[in-house]
Amino acid sequence: MAGLFQNILIPVDLTINTDVAVKKAMELAENNSMVHLLYVQNFAFPGIAGIAKKHCVRTNELPGNTFIEKSLNLWKNKIEESTNNITVHTWNILADSIQRTIEIKAKQLAVDLIIIGKKSHHSWLPFLNTVVPSQVARKTGITVITVKPGSINNKMKTVVLPISSESVKHKMEVIADISRKYRIKVYLVIIMDRGTESENLYSSTLLQLYQWLNTIGCPVEYAVLSGHNKAKAILNYAERINADILLLEPETETRIGWPNKHISDVLPFESKLQVWAV
Repeated sequence: MAGLFQNILIPVDLTINTDVAVKKAMELAENNSMVHLLYVQNFAFPGIAGIAKKHCVRTNELPGNTFIEKSLNLWKNKIEESTNNITVHTWNILADSIQRTIEIKAKQLAVDLIIIGKKSHHSWLPFLNTVVPSQVARKTGITVITVKPGSINNKMKTVVLPISSESVKHKMEVIADISRKYRIKVYLVIIMDRGTESENLYSSTLLQLYQWLNTIGCPVEYAVLSGHNKAKAILNYAERINADILLLEPETETRIGWPNKHISDVLPFESKLQVWAV
């Protein structure tokens, strides 16, 4: 049965971000999976890419392109030689916007999963981020995993799954796929919203998920949290229980600050916590 890990897109920058994203893809990939390595050559000013194309500047004529192509091929060979079951395609694209290019290519390739390595961030000036994972997930409808270098050798054992009305069905599909590869324990979380009875509102969903997780053999616990910022409350809880994965709805559960600060922006370089925007 085809699952979440058959067709994977990895935006690469040829730094340690690429190392950690590729390592996670190889851990997750199923037999006969396809991995796409996407490098976006980004111009600093909007419109210059269009001018370059208008004047017939080809990608292979751009400065540094030989190094980029060679690096992409080295990664392709490394992945394919390490296993007989993964086919790798490389893409080197000239574009104004890195994020928009990722979104377009992900849809064109009909990928199941996008994995983004992220060693650094602009936590104080989040509008400087060239890629916001939650926005990519929301605009494409594709699960986006954000990983820090600290997770490179960490196995997936514990998952925090907040209960909300937005994406419970999709989260269940993702958990089913993860549980086929790893022995995981799931922590179900209800967030008490100010002025509402969230615990009562989501109690039936909590019961349904609890019973379903037991049927597929996942140990499960649940907790009720409170806080004005949902993402911050979830992150604090995940750090308290030493979780490996946060399984989050892209907007309301990942946005930890204004205007678009993603949870991964506040995680340190050495964090093992993976953020899955579903």
